[in-house]
Amino acid sequence: MLPSLDLTGCDTEPIHLSGAIQPHGALLVCDRQGQVVCASANFAAFTGVAGAAPPVGGMLSDLLGDKLVHDLRNAAARAGGTETPALLAAVTLPGAPGRFDAAIHTYLGRTFVELERASDAAGPDPLDVVSALMRRLDGKSGVEGLARTAARLVRGMLGYDRVMVYRFLHNGAGQVIAEARDSRLNSFMGQHFPASDLPAQARRLYLANTIRMIGDAGYGPVPLLPEAEAEAVDLSYAGLRSVSPVHCAYLRNMGVAASLSISIVCDGVLWGLVACHHDSPRLVPLRLRHAAELFGHYLSLRIDVAERQAQEAAACAARTRLAALVRGFDPDVTPDVALAAHLPELMALLDCQGAGLWIGGTWTRRGAAPAAAEVPALVRLAAEEGPIFSTHDLNARLGAAFGTEVAGMIAIPISSIPRDYLLLFRSEEAHAIAWAGVPEKIEVEVQGGVRLTPRGSFEVWREEVRGRARPWTAGEVAVAGAIHAVLRDVMLHHSEVTADERSRAEARRRLLNDELNHRVKNILALVRSIVGQTRAHAGSVTDYAESLQGRLGALALAHDQSLSGAGGELIRLLEAETMSHRHPGWPDRITLSGPPVAFAERAFGVLALVVHELATNAAKYGALSVPEGRLKVTWSLAANGDCRIEWRESGGPPVRPPSRTGFGTRLLGSTVAYDLGGVVDSRFEPTGLIVRITVPATYLAPVRPQVPDAAAAGPDPGLLVGARVLLVEDQGLIAIDTEEALLGLGVEEVRAVPDVMGAHRLLRVFTPDFAVLDFNLGTQTAAEIADVLMLRQIPFVFATGYGDGVTIPARFRAVPVVRKPVDPSDLVRAVERAGFCRAP
Repeated sequence: MLPSLDLTGCDTEPIHLSGAIQPHGALLVCDRQGQVVCASANFAAFTGVAGAAPPVGGMLSDLLGDKLVHDLRNAAARAGGTETPALLAAVTLPGAPGRFDAAIHTYLGRTFVELERASDAAGPDPLDVVSALMRRLDGKSGVEGLARTAARLVRGMLGYDRVMVYRFLHNGAGQVIAEARDSRLNSFMGQHFPASDLPAQARRLYLANTIRMIGDAGYGPVPLLPEAEAEAVDLSYAGLRSVSPVHCAYLRNMGVAASLSISIVCDGVLWGLVACHHDSPRLVPLRLRHAAELFGHYLSLRIDVAERQAQEAAACAARTRLAALVRGFDPDVTPDVALAAHLPELMALLDCQGAGLWIGGTWTRRGAAPAAAEVPALVRLAAEEGPIFSTHDLNARLGAAFGTEVAGMIAIPISSIPRDYLLLFRSEEAHAIAWAGVPEKIEVEVQGGVRLTPRGSFEVWREEVRGRARPWTAGEVAVAGAIHAVLRDVMLHHSEVTADERSRAEARRRLLNDELNHRVKNILALVRSIVGQTRAHAGSVTDYAESLQGRLGALALAHDQSLSGAGGELIRLLEAETMSHRHPGWPDRITLSGPPVAFAERAFGVLALVVHELATNAAKYGALSVPEGRLKVTWSLAANGDCRIEWRESGGPPVRPPSRTGFGTRLLGSTVAYDLGGVVDSRFEPTGLIVRITVPATYLAPVRPQVPDAAAAGPDPGLLVGARVLLVEDQGLIAIDTEEALLGLGVEEVRAVPDVMGAHRLLRVFTPDFAVLDFNLGTQTAAEIADVLMLRQIPFVFATGYGDGVTIPARFRAVPVVRKPVDPSDLVRAVERAGFCRAP
């Protein structure tokens, strides 16, 4: 009887210390000083350099020539001076016939120079070939599409009989996912290769050295000399490294005489291989192998991107479906009840056969799910392994027998501290796996001993997998992460809503107090200044009272106008200030002419005071103090957008420059320049005062269009009666003002939130008839909420303090915009334009 053998022995074979190379090349190993410390036994015979013994002990430059060594070291420096091989094509050696392709790399303090015969065949440049292949990958999407194209392209580039792309599965086995082959060969497409085909140390080498060629599976290894030194030479990055004899026998049993493999490395992990097989010996030139390696790097990047895109697309689709599911929750029931009622829909998100909710120690289940007594052990395991824990072999993890119905589980925490879970279960998948041969190696007796050989038969063998579920993919784990994020927010909203509302109300109260205090202080300071200046320049009590009343009236006009919208129109201001000085008998006494112009709040407030002072002075001392006096005010827009206003008096008493500087003069001369950066030019002509004022373009505001038919243009006063409204506004005072305006329009309910997260939470339990969104929310914008509302077909309008909505993305171009502070009539019109209409 043969003695038993540990089949894991292959995993410990030191294949990187093989002490030998393949015979299609020669190798020199040098120390840091350039002295040859080890050489392949075939060096002289392979290169044709005179000398019977390997050139150990000599200097590399004496052997290869100073120029070649110089060129090799420069090539290595360009490659980074590391284990990455640098190539030189078609070099010559002193005293050696023919040309060679050379590769040089450094590793663990040694320099490795590999020589292979240069190809005499004419053909396209290998880098041109790989560049063309890369371009042909660019139009492909998805892992399967990339793999199919890559197999076809690599076969066309390298000429092997069969090229396979296979990926490693969760258990280390490989599955062929693409194949390009000669028509006379049987297909391996879809078949699995067991993990034992590629031992752990071989996988490490595939990860380090991403291309490997075996030119002849029946080759005899060429030893490195001297043997004592060769045993310690690490050949991990040497392309000529001799491979395990077990692997060569493995290939011969498959009928493969030559092979080449290109590693596919994604995110630092060996994802799979491009495996090339040929039924006769085949050598691929070094330069072409280098080009194939570059193609493998590009293929790896494309596969990595394709997998990430697929995962993100799956997670995005799940979030969309989950959002629709959450919107359907009854707002009058608690989240645990709502989730329990929708367990079948949650199961559909991840293609499972059972689900259960563990909330507060209570277990609710649907489909193939364990009993309540078994759940605490599952929850403890999930809490230890979290945050998103998944297994396809639950029986092995817990050492328990759940039967065939429950074999795999994914645990999704739905509370901030993992204690409440959504558990999804998969049943056993007793599926047949197509193996390329029985997945055990065969023990055979050789000269009275025992050794391990590869499988001797490659007939398709099927293994029934029992007690395990279909594994959870990376994309499904990403979907579970999306479910975790959404359901956690639902639970957090429910558990924290009371405290959140109290905190928000207190914050709004403090903000309201602060804002009111700030506004009152500013108004009082301005009134005090007007009172003081008026008193200082008044000639009598009557004069003082009249002047003070007029100035406070102008201030009130500016304040009212700023509260009703973004500033006001110049024509309205001039009409208000000059109306009392008009007379039916003198229709031409006052003329006002110019294009429609409106000013922002700051400029309008300044001009209200300035125009009031000019009108008051004209009525007291100037053209409007006598019947025959005339006042003409004109304005225009300059090429740069500035507004130029001219105030021209004529026909009044003779004008003399003032002997002292009164409040009106100081106001006129300083406020426009100080507050607005504008210009004032006052001329006391004998015929009358002329004042020219320039207001910078930055203080102009859009003019509201005039609608001829006021009845047709007026908003429906009852449009919003009974409506339920979502208000997203980060400023507490403005939120209160807008809420009061909406309630004054007949809105039944207004629910206000200050940020995006609050809006998401509210929309899970509240369905508004329309929404008013402050687009700019501090460091955030309301774009995300707007997208959700569009998806749910809920009308909404934007409120913004920015001019012309310049910060709003183009996809919301059709959304009506109202300016802050919100005018009720404007708001009704905007809501109507957004598509809101009263229910019949």
